Amino acid sequence: MAKFTLQEFRKQYPSDAACLDKIFKMRYGNITHCPHCKEETTFRRVTTRRCYQCRKCYEQFYPTAGTIFEKTRVPLSDWFYIIFLFSTTRNGVSAKEIERLLGVTYKCAFRMGHQIRKLFETIPQDKLKGFVEFDESWVGGSQSNSISRQVPPQKMVFGLVERLGSVRAFHVKNIKAESLIPLIQSHVDKQSWVYTDENSTYVQLEKLGFDKHQRIAHGRKEYVVRDISTNTIEGYFSQLKRMIKGTHIQVSEKYFQNYINESCFRYNLRHAPFQMFNVIVDRISEQGDSVE
Repeated sequence: MAKFTLQEFRKQYPSDAACLDKIFKMRYGNITHCPHCKEETTFRRVTTRRCYQCRKCYEQFYPTAGTIFEKTRVPLSDWFYIIFLFSTTRNGVSAKEIERLLGVTYKCAFRMGHQIRKLFETIPQDKLKGFVEFDESWVGGSQSNSISRQVPPQKMVFGLVERLGSVRAFHVKNIKAESLIPLIQSHVDKQSWVYTDENSTYVQLEKLGFDKHQRIAHGRKEYVVRDISTNTIEGYFSQLKRMIKGTHIQVSEKYFQNYINESCFRYNLRHAPFQMFNVIVDRISEQGDSVE
């Protein structure tokens, strides 16, 4: 499929039954034997519940158990539609927008948004390699924590990006070595070419085995010297800031990493935007399987 448009979405998921069928197939595949009685059988969908029943032993299976849909009263078709919006927008979906679209309470809309963002947390990732850039940036809020203005302070984000590749980003308390070095060691291959600014924390990189380390002096108004720059990670930060300031206005400390995960997910699939919906939905199956 070249494009996953709204028309295609409505054609594939016109009802709750279609959404439940999708989840069942992801969780159990083309199952021919009952996991309970071990007999060869078929399964029928129970119309009054979100479950399927073995035609031999009548054991019932709930595809949504352990997933973000467990115990929800919101129709599955509404959930799938909001996931579709998450996969097609560039700057995220706010809780107020979900509230307006579905006619639910703000509390429900807020929960739905963060339940969907949980699906972005567990995407497996290899270490960054090749040409890798690090940088830090303040995001959201105000640089001066003025009580009279009632504006929350800005939050620090540390980002690592592989040129022409994927990005990792984390909310950190400060830019000291104890905060940044463990993240670098966990997410970057030591054989990579590493590019940073003149932050003193990065002086330690050579001692830690990152021998191919080059720095750009932003303090001297240098931004590109041959192939030395941090412009790629700066580009990611600009997208993150547009999402936070433009869509969500401000976010709390508690959930800030969730929004960062969402922005990383969207950035990492920028070359295949029409696959985002299927990737997100596939994570529902893996989420449910992890609790069985």
